[in-house]
Amino acid sequence: MTLHPTHPSPPRAVRASGAFSLGLALAALVGCAKPPPPLVKATAPDVFVELPVVRGVTDYEDFTGRTEAYKVVDVRPQLTALLDRVHFKDGAFVPEGTPLFELDARFYKAQADGADANLKLARAKRDLAKALLTTAEKSKNSSVISADEYAKVAAEFQAAEAAVKVAEYDLEKAATTLDYTRIKARYTGRLGKSMVDPGNVVKENETILTRLVVLDPIYVVFDIDERTLLRIRRLVAEGRVPSARENPITVRVGLADEDGFSFTAPLTFADNQLDVGTGTLRFRGEMRNPTLQRSGLPALVGAAAATGADVNAPRLLSPGMFVRVRFPVGREHPAVLVPEEAIGADQGQRFVFVLNDKDEAQYRRVTLGPQEGRLRVVEDGVKAGERVVVSGLQRVRAGLKVNPKAAAGQGSGAGGKGQAKAAP
Repeated sequence: MTLHPTHPSPPRAVRASGAFSLGLALAALVGCAKPPPPLVKATAPDVFVELPVVRGVTDYEDFTGRTEAYKVVDVRPQLTALLDRVHFKDGAFVPEGTPLFELDARFYKAQADGADANLKLARAKRDLAKALLTTAEKSKNSSVISADEYAKVAAEFQAAEAAVKVAEYDLEKAATTLDYTRIKARYTGRLGKSMVDPGNVVKENETILTRLVVLDPIYVVFDIDERTLLRIRRLVAEGRVPSARENPITVRVGLADEDGFSFTAPLTFADNQLDVGTGTLRFRGEMRNPTLQRSGLPALVGAAAATGADVNAPRLLSPGMFVRVRFPVGREHPAVLVPEEAIGADQGQRFVFVLNDKDEAQYRRVTLGPQEGRLRVVEDGVKAGERVVVSGLQRVRAGLKVNPKAAAGQGSGAGGKGQAKAAP
C-alpha cells in the first residue's frame, strides 16, 4: 500500500494574519471611493402662451360644390340647308349678336324677293280699287250707278286691302326665314369648337353646330344632406336662424388652389325635392366671374360684368370647377378662439393647457366649434384672459410649473398673468 504525501494546513496564526490584511485592503478601497454628486433641481420648461381671441363668429357648415355656366346654348340651325361659312375661331369669346355661321341662302332669298314682288302687286291693286271706290261714291251721289254696283266696288277695295295684309305677312315670313341663314350669338359668352365643317348639309333643329356658354355671372351648385337640412330647418323654426325668405343667405366660396374663401355668392335657388338616390337637396348661388390680365402672367383684375367689359378677356372660372362652399348657420355671436396648435388629443378627447397665477399648467378638456383660419372656436373649457400654452405641449403635464413666454405676435401681457387681449 502506497501512501501519497499531503500538504499540511497553514498554522492558525497565518490564517488570522491573512484575514486582517484583506480587511485593511477593503477599508482602503472604501476610503478611496468618490462621494455621490449633489442632486440638481429641475428647471421649469419654457413654453409659449397666447391669450384667447374674443370676436364675433357665425357657425357654418362646409360643403363641396361645382361651378355651372349661367346659360348653356346648343347652337342649332332653324333651316335645312348647306352650311356655307363659319365666322369664328374655336373657343372664341364673342359678344351678343356676333355672326357665327352662314347657310346657303339662295333659295330663301328668292322666296323673299318673290314675297316682296307680291306685296308690291297687292298694293297696286289696292290703290286701283281705292280709286274706283272714290269714283263710285261720286256716281252714287249723282244716281249714276246703282247701289248694287257701288257695293261691288266697295267689296273689291276691301279684298284688295286684305290681299295687301296677306302679302305683308308672306314677306315677313320670307324675310325671317332668310334671316335664319345667318346664325348669330344669342348671348355674350364663350364658344366651343365648330361641330360641322362648311359643305355639309345641316338639318333643321337637329344638327348641333357649336355650344355657347355664358361665363359671367357663373353659378355655384352644392348639395346639403338630409340630416343637416333638418337641423337647419329646426333652428329656423326655433328662431335661432333667420329664414331665407326674410334675409337672403350668402355663402362663401373657396377655390381648389386656396385655403380661404375669396368669393361670395347669394343663394338664388333651392330645389323643391330631395334626390332619393343621394338623400340631398340641391342649392345654387350666383357670383361674378373675374377677368384675367391679358399680358404677362394671369392676374386677377376684378369682377367685370359682360356689358361694357372686354369679352375677349379670359375668365378665371370655367363651368365644372371644384369649389368649397361655407354655408352660414345662425346669427353672429361672440366666441372664444385659440390657436389650432394649442389643442391636443388624448384618446379622442381634445384638451388644452391653461396657466394659473402660479404659472402652473392646468389640464382642460374643451368642446370645439368651427375653425376660423388658424384659430379654432372653443365653446367650453377656456375663458377670455386665460393664458393658453400654444408651443411646448410635449414638455408640459398637469400641475407642472413652467416658464411662460409670449408667442410671436403677442404682447408682454401674454407672458404675464390675468391680462385679456382686446377683441379685434
